[in-house]
Amino acid sequence: MAERIAVLVENDFHDIEFWYPFYRLQEAGYEPIIVAPAAPKVYRGKYGTTVEAPYDAGSVAAQSPAGVVIPGGWAPDRLRMSAEIVGLVRGTYESGGFVAGICHAGSLLVSCGILAGKRVTSYPSLRDDMILAGAEWVDAEVVVSDRIITSRRSSDLPAFMAEVMKALAT
Repeated sequence: MAERIAVLVENDFHDIEFWYPFYRLQEAGYEPIIVAPAAPKVYRGKYGTTVEAPYDAGSVAAQSPAGVVIPGGWAPDRLRMSAEIVGLVRGTYESGGFVAGICHAGSLLVSCGILAGKRVTSYPSLRDDMILAGAEWVDAEVVVSDRIITSRRSSDLPAFMAEVMKALAT
């Protein structure tokens, strides 16, 4: 059975930042599983694509996914309001999995309390939040710090997913 990677979704997700990692993981032989605060439910992206989430955080937490991918858009601000999603991300990290977030995903990472002492990047508007959470923020295409992978925007997706693939290979 292929390793499972949780790909988070909520309304107003950044469509490209969801679909690019989802299909890249699939083509590499992993099993991306779509996880949302409520499931089964259909979520709509910023640009109109829809995704049906078959899993909520509670239904996958015990399965210990190998990692979590958090697309940007406005969804991370909604995701951080779910204690179960925050717990899934924190639990995945604490159990040795990777956490990969792009663009506005940093807002969820702040709420997870896993950034202290880490080097990260994000969409520039989250810089102060991430610094206040104890991280060192840098303006870079992709940053890897321990098992936290971050990127700034959708144009960084190739570098972002290259690092996710490296994390999965280790």
